[in-house]
Order: sequence, then C-alpha cells, then structure tokens
Amino acid sequence: MIRGLVAATLLVPAVILAQPANKTGLSNFPPMPTAEPFRETVFGISIDDPYRWMEKPEHRVALEQWVNASSLHTTTELSAVPGREALYRDMQALSRASNRYNSVQEAGGKLFYQMLAPDKQIPVLMVRKAGRDRLLLDPMAGSDDKTPRAISSFSVSPDGRYVAIHIGEGGGETGAIRFYGVATGRPGPDVLTPVWGEFRVAWIDDRTVTYTRLGPAANGDQMKGMVAYRHVIGTPISQDVAVLGGSGPDRGFRVDPAQFPIVMPDPTSRWVLAIAANARVEVPIAVGRLDDLRAGKPAWTKLADYDDRVTFADIVGDTLYYLTSRTDENGELRAIDLGGGAPSLSKSRVIMRSDGRVLANIIGTTTGLYVTTTLPSAASELWFVPSKGGAPVKLALPASQSINDMTPSPDRKSVSFSMGGYTVGDVYYRATAGGVATIGLANATPPSAGRRHVVEEVATSADGTKVPLTIVFADGRKGPGPTVIDAYGSYGVSGQPFYSASWDVWNQRGGVYAYCHIRGGGELGEAWHRGGMQANKVNSHADLIACGERLVTLGYATPRTLGLFGASAAGLLVPAAALKRPDLFAAAVTRVGIVNPIRLASANNGPNQYGEMGDPTTESGFRALAAQDSTLLLPGAKGGTDFLFTIGLNDKRVDPWMSAKLVAMMRAKWGDKHLVVIRSDGKAGHGLGSTRDQSLDERADIFAFFLNRFGAPGFVR
Repeated sequence: MIRGLVAATLLVPAVILAQPANKTGLSNFPPMPTAEPFRETVFGISIDDPYRWMEKPEHRVALEQWVNASSLHTTTELSAVPGREALYRDMQALSRASNRYNSVQEAGGKLFYQMLAPDKQIPVLMVRKAGRDRLLLDPMAGSDDKTPRAISSFSVSPDGRYVAIHIGEGGGETGAIRFYGVATGRPGPDVLTPVWGEFRVAWIDDRTVTYTRLGPAANGDQMKGMVAYRHVIGTPISQDVAVLGGSGPDRGFRVDPAQFPIVMPDPTSRWVLAIAANARVEVPIAVGRLDDLRAGKPAWTKLADYDDRVTFADIVGDTLYYLTSRTDENGELRAIDLGGGAPSLSKSRVIMRSDGRVLANIIGTTTGLYVTTTLPSAASELWFVPSKGGAPVKLALPASQSINDMTPSPDRKSVSFSMGGYTVGDVYYRATAGGVATIGLANATPPSAGRRHVVEEVATSADGTKVPLTIVFADGRKGPGPTVIDAYGSYGVSGQPFYSASWDVWNQRGGVYAYCHIRGGGELGEAWHRGGMQANKVNSHADLIACGERLVTLGYATPRTLGLFGASAAGLLVPAAALKRPDLFAAAVTRVGIVNPIRLASANNGPNQYGEMGDPTTESGFRALAAQDSTLLLPGAKGGTDFLFTIGLNDKRVDPWMSAKLVAMMRAKWGDKHLVVIRSDGKAGHGLGSTRDQSLDERADIFAFFLNRFGAPGFVR
C-alpha cells in the first residue's frame, strides 16, 4: 500500500497544475495519503488511526514524499496570493534595518556576543576587547546561504582563552561542540558529539569541562539515555569520564533514562550542582564537591526530588540558593549552608518571600542575589538581595518589558541580561553589587515600534477565571480587523513582551496581535501552571476561547477576522480550541505542534513530556492526553475553521508525522469543505536554527494565509 502512495506522489506536479484555484486562490492538496485501517482501544477509549504507518521509520520516505508534495502545492498557491510578496519585502526591510544582538557573556576582560548583521542569514559570534569588536566565528562561512549552519549555544572559559561552540546542521539541534581559541579563531581537535544544542559545556577550570551527550542512536530516541561526562581539552573523547547518568554507578543521584543529566560546576565554589532535567517545572537536584568532579569521581548528595518542587537553584561559595513552590505557589527563595555538615532542605532558611509577586528566576553573585519576578502581563521586575543582609530592593529598570539571557560572569561579581518589549528592542545591561549600567549592546528600536500601543485586558473563562490578555496594535487601527491570538500555556512558561519585526509589520498594516496568558503558563504562579497542565489542559482551551470572545466584544475583531497561532506545545491548544469553537475562529496556524500527544511513547522526545502532559502508560495520564489530542477531538467536531500546519522535517523535538497525520484525518473527514494545508521545510528543524530568509518566508506565508482566510482586501483573488 505504501508503494502505491509513492507512485501517486511522483505524479503530484501534474496534478497541481491541473487543479483550478478557487475564488480565494487557495485549495487543498488533491492526492490523499494511503489510509491503512488501524483500530485499538486503550483504557476504554476507541482510537481509529488509519495513518499510524506514518510513525514508522521504514515509511519515512513515503511520508516525506507526500508532505513535500503537499507543501509544494501550499507554497505555490500562497506565493501567488496578492499582497504576500509585499508583506515579505516589508518584513525583510525591517529585519535588515540594523544589527541584532543576543547571547552575551563576559570572561577574561572580554565581551562575547552573537550578532545578526543586515547582510547575514545566521548570527555570527563576536568578541569585544578594550572597546574593539572582532569576528570570532561565522558558522555559515564556506557553505551555501540556503543550508542552515547555526550556533546553537556557546560557553567561554573562565580566563576567556577558549570558547566551546555548538553548531547545528540543517536547521536541526543535534550537533557537535568544538573548542575555538579566542586569539586565533581556529578550532582545536576536540569534538564532543552528539550533543543537543541548548546543552552548553560548563567549566570546572580553564581546560576542564562537563557536558551532556545524547543517548545512543540505537535507542531511536536519542533524548533518552543521556550521560554527563567530564572532558579535558586536548584529550580524546574516548577518555571522557561519565559523571552522571547512564547505566553505571549512580554515586548517590540516580537519573532516569528520560531525564537529562546536567552537571553545573563553578570555579568560584568548591561545590557542584547537578540536576536531572526534563520538560517539567520542578527539577531534582544534588550537590557534590568540585575536587571529586575534577578527578572524575564525584559523590552526589541528593537534596530534592519532584515533590520538593524546586524550580531554580544556584551555588555561590558555600551556599546553595533555590526557588521552591512547595509552601507558596508564587515561589519562595531559600538557602542551605553546604559547609555545615550533611546538607538538607530541612536545614534551609528563607531569603525572600513572594509577598504576592511570582518569583521566576535567580542568579547568585558574591555581593548578593538577583531575583526576577513576573507580573500578570508576563513583564519582568528585577530585585537585588544583598548577601550582607537587608530587605530585597527592586532595581530601577524600564517597566512593561521582559528580562532574558541572564548570565553571571565567571568571577561571580556581576550579571549580564537583556530587557525589551513590544515597543522597544532588547538592550543589554550589567548589574554589579545592585547597580545597573548598559553594556553598549542595544538592538535598535525602529520608528514603527514607537507607533505601537499595548493594552492590558482581562477575559473571563468558562469557569469564571480571569485570564490576562495583552493586545498590541499600531496607530491608525479602525474598527474590527485582522486579529491573531498567540498562546503557549505549557511548562509554566510565561508569554513575555518581545519585539518582532514580523509582528511589527503585521501591526503597521492594520493587524492586531494579541497574547492570551492562559493557564498552563507561569504568569500567575505555579497554581496557574498546574491549572492548565495534564487533565487541566481543557482549562487552557476554555481560556483561549474566552480571549477570542473578549476581542470580539471589545471590537478588535469579528469571528470572520479572528485567527489562532501557536507553536510546539501550543499544538495541544490551538487546533483543539478551533475544533471546539469553529464559529469563533476563521483560521488557525500551528507551527511544529504536538497535536497527537496520545502517541508520545512512540515520538522523539516523547517520554520527556510525560510529567507535563500526561503518562500514556497509565489510565489517568492517557485520558489526560486524549483530552488534548486533536486527532481524537476531530470526529466530534463540526468544522468551519481553516487550518495551516507548518513543520520542519529535521525536527527532533516534535516529530513531523504528528501534523501530517492530523492534516490527513481532517482532509478525510471534511474533503474540500474546509481548507486544511501543510507547509514543510526539508532544511529546517524546530525553527531555532533556521536562516533569516527561511523564517521570514514562513512568516510571510502564515500572514498571507490569515489575511486570505479573513478576506482582507488585497489578499484575495
């Protein structure tokens, strides 16, 4: 049956040319993938999954052929939508108007940062010394401009002589770490691989590091079975010593195969922090001695498990500081003296209470702690807690902006961070002993951003819960018009204010951008997060629907001009809300979404999600997942909303077959009654390593899809 599918897709170009466009210029991809009857009952829930074959590695070629042919149909038609090319040009112009900076680190009297210049596709790594800037690495040098090769992360040695750089290929996040000499800009012979992009090396000293290696490829899902190693620069990877995780001795801290073992030494302390991370807010933690780790023989003392609800931790000197929501859903900052006998949470003391604020993050320095707090709008505040004692002090910083990229200097004397928001680009600051000054790196704020307006509103959900709603629009907006609601609502992640050239263009062209701070996020504390996770995800659906209703009531949109947008874990949310209320939402776009969560056990990175979404091996967990799964909501849905699903075929976070299966099911149910299209990129992953052109091309297609579906003048044939 798969052979028949392959043969059919090879004829797709002729089929596309033979299909007349409908009056809007967009149509469904005619050939359907082969349906192979498959039915099962799990915990009393009947499942009809005729596209289960798409999950199997041996059918990957057939899956990609259908997806690519379908995507070609979609992008061909979207490129012909009137107004789409002008949108793309406007976004390109604004995106390329000035340099963009991110990922600032300081070490050895030098400042390291990534910069995306107007003429570049991918950010380069720069180093500044004595006020002079120098290119250290251009990851795209020697490659064509269409194949992404991006710096996923980097980490600088304490003396500033080396920088360990992770580079991902083809838009994916799996890659290798190499050590570059800062003076020469050339890599040494050491290659640490395979490593997930966001897992930076941590420095024990100027030549010794820890890093986390992905699990064996034979496992299928390399996100399982990770191991943390100690590596000495200049030695073969075969000599690296396992220090946490794997099948060897646990040394006091057992890490489950679905957890990520991460060891976090700090040269300024004789203690080491270790965590067993995964896609949960809470994290188990342990401590050990730096000398033992340096020798490759750490002994860990476990301090916290999930029930202790520790969310962040940091070590300064002989003190462990940690945030916990165990006694206060908004968070409490506590400390443990590691040098006073056997450390234990029972011996901890309170450093800072929430007092109604939501404590979000901590970074320790030799002079005190920096604590970020989150407002209901997801904007940030920064507090300083002096180590010599005294009450926390709120630092004078711009309001209604978000704090990101917080990084301590290797000597723990200062912290660098960025602040930005909907009407201003990110500016980098350095905080030292409670004082704040700019670093000299600022993302320019274009004049158009100053013409944007931000309104904070509240929607009332089905159970009476008040849901914060942020609305962004530009000067000149008149009456109901094109409006898109963005949402995420997972892992306790808050929808922080941010500047985007693409959404700025959307606003300048009369569109409204709204962010619905649904339950599942962290805007109102851990209770807010738990109110939208696992079986409570239905609350998130209701919150999003309430935000849509509120926007209509306030006159920003009508149901004919209202759309939904979300990425990744928002796949649990966006299509589900549209299926539940097709009368409210004209269009919905899901990027790289988890839309088929009952199949997490068979997905890359799937078991990592059990704690947040539900464990499909248990009845309660499976039923929670079923309530979030759009493939199970679809049979009872009436339809009315038009859908676009975008995916990257190199995505290792969310398998592309999830969206492909849902698109096929929707097409089988509705035929051509509703528009359901897919857009893929064979040189992209989850989106983090994409080139500028890839990102803007996708965003232009998304905006053109929305405006076409809304019947906006200039976007319908």
